[in-house]
Amino acid sequence: MNKYAIMAAFAVVTLALTACDDQSSKTENTQKTETSSGTVIERKTTTETTNDGDGQINRETKTETTVDPQGLMNKKTTTEESTETQTTD
Repeated sequence: MNKYAIMAAFAVVTLALTACDDQSSKTENTQKTETSSGTVIERKTTTETTNDGDGQINRETKTETTVDPQGLMNKKTTTEESTETQTTD
């Protein structure tokens, strides 16, 4: 009976260590500027980087730019997304 308990514990530890191989990080950066004419430009960039156990790095970047000139109802937002994959040896 003890042999099965030890084998089960070993399997749980092995699965836990395997799950820890994947690493990810997320960064957010917001820049807000105002021009001399009063236009407010806000740029928010979010980058999520994941590194799997096979040495493959995936980087997803999303940039959201909002331009808000003076006045009502003239705010405009654009979004750009990109994905980059890199393989390390």
